[in-house]
Amino acid sequence: MDVLLIDPPYRSLKGMPTDAAYNLGLTSLAAYLRDNGVSAGVVTGDLLTDLSCGNKYLAMNVKKYAEGQRDYQTIVDDKDHPVWKRMAETVRQTKPAAVGIAYLSPSRYAVERIARAVREADPATKIILGSFHPSFCPDEVMANPDVDFAVRGEGEVPLLALVREIGKDRPDWKSVPGINYRDSAGQVRSTPAPGLITDLDGLSFPARDLVINGDYDRYRAHSMSSTRGCPYVCTFCADRRLWGSRVRRRSVENVIAEMKHLDSHYKVNNIEFMDGTFTYDRKYLQAFCNAVIDQKLDIEWRCTARYDNLDEDILRLMKKSNCGGVYLGFESGSDRVLKSIDKKTTVARNIEVSRMIHRSGIPSATAIMLGLPDESKADVEETLECMKSIRTDLFDINSYIPLPGTPLYDAMSEEEQKGIDWRKVGLKSFDNYFSREMTHDELKAYLTRAYETANKVRNRALVRLGVKLFFKSVVKKLKRLGK
Repeated sequence: MDVLLIDPPYRSLKGMPTDAAYNLGLTSLAAYLRDNGVSAGVVTGDLLTDLSCGNKYLAMNVKKYAEGQRDYQTIVDDKDHPVWKRMAETVRQTKPAAVGIAYLSPSRYAVERIARAVREADPATKIILGSFHPSFCPDEVMANPDVDFAVRGEGEVPLLALVREIGKDRPDWKSVPGINYRDSAGQVRSTPAPGLITDLDGLSFPARDLVINGDYDRYRAHSMSSTRGCPYVCTFCADRRLWGSRVRRRSVENVIAEMKHLDSHYKVNNIEFMDGTFTYDRKYLQAFCNAVIDQKLDIEWRCTARYDNLDEDILRLMKKSNCGGVYLGFESGSDRVLKSIDKKTTVARNIEVSRMIHRSGIPSATAIMLGLPDESKADVEETLECMKSIRTDLFDINSYIPLPGTPLYDAMSEEEQKGIDWRKVGLKSFDNYFSREMTHDELKAYLTRAYETANKVRNRALVRLGVKLFFKSVVKKLKRLGK
């Protein structure tokens, strides 16, 4: 094997359930490599850990999430934990010339454990880190002696060129675009980034068949992407900086073809579009929905959406075309906060659209974020009160993290950036604390109240879901009797 691509374990180390069998970005890279004559495999780390998810994630309370974060710290601090030994054994079995690891900032210590395990398993294997953190913190990444290369930005072109050089007797690293590497004197050098890929239809569908441990009988929720790029300027998000401000789209025909491919090759329960801008282009969204309807695709799909992209007409069309859910970033019930983070929307508009979505019959999940640096206690109180007016089936409560590549991270001092402890800071961690307006204990108390409201909403949604599933089963039985 030329390249083994690894999605590090993260959710499973915290006791959170894993709902997908693969990393969409890595399977896309694997497809590009295969198309260009490079053999590749993909490993989903969360499926390799053999750890029970328990109920920490579903419990939705501070205590359980705190337990999950402590579990994570214990595992990443233990270099002899079975998780890292399994990673090393996978490398020994596949014998790749290079290992590529997807690196999101909160998974830093899991990434470093894997790099060390790979180095010990086979010192000759080249170790490549890519994705968000290496793109924005390449010098920090290259300070780790276990790392040979950092790939910055969109990965297809740099990774292919890099793997081809790795296979040469006298590689010329400076000819590879968009990487950081060490020269013969051990000095870290960087090369200019290549241009972005404009023809997304020219890319093959993600190589889900190259996932070594993909359990597609168990994990039937599949993911797709129809775009790259983001026109929005939210100060807590780095998507625009990584993928560019211009939205590049696949054609509707190409997206429909992949949906049909998934339906014919896998047992698909639903498809989730991972694009942050799926509803951005109204004409495109209408064309997509009409294509699903016209071609009678009996596949439920879900997507992320923005409140300012939706109205009753487009929601009716989405519902008719089997839209099974939307995920929206409400973030705050304070207009002052929404303005400060450049969300380009208002609380009143968001609440109004949440009610439209509810009336349409499309289930929704709503993200709320607490603990922004300049968010006051009065702002948080507004958010907690606002949650009572939002019509949604599920709240996703988050405490703010300053992610590299975002304007809020760039506004921090170098000392503050270096002071972030990624063993403690991360998804659903109550060690996240970056507020200038409240104490850590006050933030935890606010998060507890937010989760109390979220649990009430979730419980009501579960009752509605149970009734819906009951009537569905009755209808199916009646249809069978009619036959």
